Amino acid sequence: MSEAAFAYIDQLMQGLGIPYAFMRWNDKDNPLPDYYFVGDYIEEPSLTKEESGLQPTTFILRGFTRKEWLLLEQAKAKIENAAMKTAILPNGNGIAVFYDSTSTVPTGDMELKSIKINLKIQEWKVK
Repeated sequence: MSEAAFAYIDQLMQGLGIPYAFMRWNDKDNPLPDYYFVGDYIEEPSLTKEESGLQPTTFILRGFTRKEWLLLEQAKAKIENAAMKTAILPNGNGIAVFYDSTSTVPTGDMELKSIKINLKIQEWKVK
């Protein structure tokens, strides 16, 4: 994924009003929000990357809360409804973002709740 694609996901989450950070929540200057999400990714093999510039990626959003599950479910609904987007990024690349799936994730802490949302991203790099 390009830096512009990471920024696009950040802007998407900000636009939805969902507290988000890439890889790790580290806002030490403010109290921990009621819920928050962190992002990670897996670049998938592309058989046509050399021809089309396509880089498929699974972008993983992990949501956490110590409050009620409903907070994570409401955020999931916002993400699912907003995820079907396409755009031309500032670097000239094209991007398509699609909702894929969600699952709950055990944390080992009875009070900490977590979900994992998978987004499929297709980014076409301009050479």
